Amino acid sequence: MNDLQSITRSPLGKKEAGFLAKAGVHPIFDLAFARRILGHKKDDLTPQFLERLQSKGWIRRIRRGRFAVIPLSSGENRSPQLHEFVVAMEIVSPAVIAYWSALNHHGMSEQLPRTVFVATDHPVRRQPGDVLGVTYKIVSLKPDKIFGIITDWINEIPFKVSDREKTIIDGLDLPQYVGGTSEIAKALTVSWKSLDEKKLRKYAAKIGNSAVAKRLGFIMETLGLGDVETLRTSIPRAPGFSPLDPTMPKKGKYNRRWGLLVNSEIPT
Repeated sequence: MNDLQSITRSPLGKKEAGFLAKAGVHPIFDLAFARRILGHKKDDLTPQFLERLQSKGWIRRIRRGRFAVIPLSSGENRSPQLHEFVVAMEIVSPAVIAYWSALNHHGMSEQLPRTVFVATDHPVRRQPGDVLGVTYKIVSLKPDKIFGIITDWINEIPFKVSDREKTIIDGLDLPQYVGGTSEIAKALTVSWKSLDEKKLRKYAAKIGNSAVAKRLGFIMETLGLGDVETLRTSIPRAPGFSPLDPTMPKKGKYNRRWGLLVNSEIPT
C-alpha cells in the first residue's frame, strides 16, 4: 500500500509547498515567474531552489529557464501531464505545429508520427531531441514561409498550427517531413471536401517553390480533383523537371505537362 510520501516523492518544506501551490495553476513557468512568487531579486538563489524541487521530483525542466510542475496524478511516471503540442510551444519561439504532426492533428493522416514536427522562422543550432519522453524535430524556415497559421486549443491552452491548406503545401514543399508525397495524395483524397481550393492555389504560389504547384497539379489531375487548368495557368512554373517525390530515387518517367520526374506512385 502506498503511503503519502511514496506518492508525493520527497517531502517538501513549507516554502517549497507554498511555491508549488501557486505555480501549480500554471502548466509551465519560467525563472522570472519563480522569482516573483518567491519574492527574490535577480542574482539570487532561485535557480538553486528550483534545482532542489527538480531533484525531489516535483518539477521538470523543459528547456533552459522553463519548467513544468509534476502533478500528484502523474503517479510513478513522475512526468508533467502536458500535451506534446503545448510543450512544443516552449521549446522554440515562434513555434508552429506543422508537417506530419499537423496532418495528423487535422485528421488528414491515419499515421501517428513518433516525432512532433515544429516549424520556426530562424536557424536552430541544436535539435531538442527527446523532451519529457517525446521526440521533437524543429524545421527552420525562411520567415516568408511562415504563414497560414491558426490557433487551436488543448485543455484551454493555446498552440499554433498550420491550417489544412498550408499543411498540404508544406508537405509538397518538404515531403521528407510528411512521409513523402504519397501521404499528401492520401490527405487530399480524404479531406478534399473540407479544403479551400482557392487558398491552396494562393499558398502554392506564395511558398516560393515552383515544384509545389507542379506536384499539386499532377496529384490533383491523377486523383480527378478540382480545377486543374486554373492551377496550371495561374501559377508560374520554373523550366526543367522537378522530382515528384525528392525522398525517392530519381528514376521514372518524365511528365512534360507538369514538368515532373514521376518517381513515385500516387495512391488512387
